[in-house]
Order: sequence, then C-alpha cells, then structure tokens
Amino acid sequence: MSTVQTASADDFDREGIKGLTSCFPAKYATEIKDKLADKSEKRRDVVDITFNPQFKIYDGGTLPDRFFLKLGQSEVPFTVTDAGTVPDFSDVVIGGAGEGDICIEDAARQGRPADDEGLYFEMGLTPYFQTSGPRYSLTELEEGTKDGKSLYKTMVPAVARMFMPDTDHLSVQVEGDIVPIVTAMKGEQVIGDLKTERYGEGYIFALDDVEDMGADAVEISTPHKLAPVPSIKTMRRFGIGEKKLYPELYKTDSNL
Repeated sequence: MSTVQTASADDFDREGIKGLTSCFPAKYATEIKDKLADKSEKRRDVVDITFNPQFKIYDGGTLPDRFFLKLGQSEVPFTVTDAGTVPDFSDVVIGGAGEGDICIEDAARQGRPADDEGLYFEMGLTPYFQTSGPRYSLTELEEGTKDGKSLYKTMVPAVARMFMPDTDHLSVQVEGDIVPIVTAMKGEQVIGDLKTERYGEGYIFALDDVEDMGADAVEISTPHKLAPVPSIKTMRRFGIGEKKLYPELYKTDSNL
C-alpha cells in the first residue's frame, strides 16, 4: 500500500472548539486489538472485551452525517445502523492496515466545546462478564474484578499502568428505567439485597459488600450486562463515566 497522508489540520478540533470533522488515528484501534489478542485466555475466560463500537446520543440529537476512514485523498465509509452500531468497524480499519484516520463529520454539533459528549463514540472496550447471570458465584466475581483490571491496563500507556485503580466494584447495566435488585445469596438462602448506586450507565455495588455479608453468590433481578469497574469515588476523580454536556448550547426536551 502506498504511503498514506494523515487528515489535514482543518479536520481536527482546534482551540477547544469542534470543527465540522473530527478525526483520530486508526492505529489506535488496531494497536488495542493487537494488545487484547496477546492477552492469555486465562485472563479472558470470565470477563472479556468484545470490541463493539457504537455511537451513543446524550443530547437528544441525531447520528453524525458521515463516519469514514480517511486514507490520503480517498475515503472508506463505515456502516452505521439506526441504533448507532458500526458492524463493519473492524473490517474497515483492518482493511486499511491501521493507516489513515477515523473521521466523524457532524454539522449539527459544529462549534461546540471540543470536550462536549452529546454524541459519544464508544469503542466497546468495556470488559463484560461472559455469562448473563442471573446468578454469579463469589469466585466468578473475584476473578472477574481482577481480570478486569488486567484488561483495562492493556489499554493505557505503559507509564500509567502502575496507577491503574482496582476494579473492585461491579456495574449492572440494564435497558430502560428498570432498577435492578442485586441479592446476596448463601447457597439457596437469601441473605439480603445489596446497596447499589446509579452512576453513568450502570448501578454500582461493591465486591467487599458481597464478602462482608458472607455471601457465596449474587443474583440480579433483570436482564443486564455486568462489568468490573473502579469505585464511584475513583471514577469521579478521573472523570470516568460522566459525560461532558453543555445543554445551554443545544436545549432539547431531553435535557431541559
């Protein structure tokens, strides 16, 4: 393949303001996939990263006008479904050999602060438990939280890995407004419901609470996805999970 030029400076956010087009190097995606592929199966048997990119809308707006891989003067479009998923993301990026830039053209949000996340592109890098419950043994939870930290460390620069916090909490993510009930169990005996707190897109509970109650398992009341995460205090400190929105710039019914 011939040498590929990166996107021009006009395509990137400048001076803290979103331009018409925002881009990031495609090599970031391929490097992460390669690092995850190198992880041993032992670290991925309870929790794993599926790498399932998706656009999420938090400002009541629409999907971007265009999403494409820019290779010099040529462009390769990605398929974006009505639900915001990008089913051919890996195929397109790997087809470009990790070269070029992944670009989002979004006229509706042009001129907003560069860190506005009214439209959020999620790479799908959360390590989720591979089983869907509703019951998880204490052994599963303990192994999943340890392996979750290992997988998260894969995605941060080597110099920052020593500062990676423990992922000793669990995030229960459900559809709609249903509040999940997480029940501590000892065999088939119900011990009691665990305290959960809403943060980001999930309801968080602590592994320590499960252990302190003498439980050997938990049961979750509704269909869900379960992921190991740091504590809410830690996530707030590092700005994880809280979307940066500027509703005064785009008032809609969803954020009045």
